[in-house]
Amino acid sequence: MELWPIIIILFVAAIILLALSFFVKEEDDGVMKEIAEFTLQMTEEMHILKTRVSQLEKALGNTETEEQPLTIKKLSDVTKQQILSLYEKGKTFDEIAEQLNLPETTVELEIDNHQDSLKSE
Repeated sequence: MELWPIIIILFVAAIILLALSFFVKEEDDGVMKEIAEFTLQMTEEMHILKTRVSQLEKALGNTETEEQPLTIKKLSDVTKQQILSLYEKGKTFDEIAEQLNLPETTVELEIDNHQDSLKSE
């Protein structure tokens, strides 16, 4: 039995599928939106847990808290989306900054940049 026709047919099929993969757009937006919503939900839950732990520490008289130094870091698209989403839910700059562990000025700047970009469009 000759294998060359089978190999040629499989090779042609592979080329056709490769070409189709360039023209067919996958729906990644839905997945990215779900990931962003999940990340926002987890961030909110972590904030609630941190708040409860600090309340318990105060109730037990444990006044020692670790201050974490603020570092300059570039905001990811997910973090920017979380800032805007929390702002749209009515959270204040201070609440958003505390919840996402960001400086308040960074939150204000991101919201201002977003509002400026909306005005210029």
